[in-house]
Amino acid sequence: MSIAQVDHAAGTSQQPLRFKRRWILFVTVGEAIGFLVPAATGALTASPSLERWQVPLLILAGIAEGALLGTAQALAARRFRRPPPLWGWIGATALGAAIAWSCGLGISAIAQSSALPVAAVIVAVVVLGLAGLVAMPTLQYLTIRRTIPRAAVWIPANAGAWAVGIGWTMLPSPFIDETTPMQGLIAAYALAGLFMATTVAALTAPLARRLFATAEAPSAD
Repeated sequence: MSIAQVDHAAGTSQQPLRFKRRWILFVTVGEAIGFLVPAATGALTASPSLERWQVPLLILAGIAEGALLGTAQALAARRFRRPPPLWGWIGATALGAAIAWSCGLGISAIAQSSALPVAAVIVAVVVLGLAGLVAMPTLQYLTIRRTIPRAAVWIPANAGAWAVGIGWTMLPSPFIDETTPMQGLIAAYALAGLFMATTVAALTAPLARRLFATAEAPSAD
């Protein structure tokens, strides 16, 4: 085997690791920064004078979060074999984030309602929760389904990753209340967002590599 062949083989063997590192770094940074937008929006609109604007502003902030996440994901895969389409991916991710935030805010409103039967609340929470989890990866899948075989596995894999990652957003709750200063609220949720972003990035990295960086078709496992 020639030196060139050895170098090529070594580079090929290192490609999966390079992709995963790049994906985790880009996605963690993109989502952590993106999550700061709704975190700051929620803190700033918590006052009674702005409370009526909180829901639409949070959905708009979710669009910004999704756009930043989608940009980070697309750029992470851009140098590899089959990157997603940049603008289509960003738009799909932003729209998916808006739907996810709408579902999350709907869950919060329903859970606080005393007018609905408990069974109805449970059903609504489950339906909205599932819709919120699959919205973004489903829209992302639609942008790559014609160019990447078996890409539908992206939907359940991402939904599962987000189901785990979102748990970090509950972390600040025991440590904050109405007396917590705004800077403390933003800092607490920024830290939770960083943990969430890292978790989602790490859990989605293996499948993202198989979809975007190799010729190997992902299995249904």
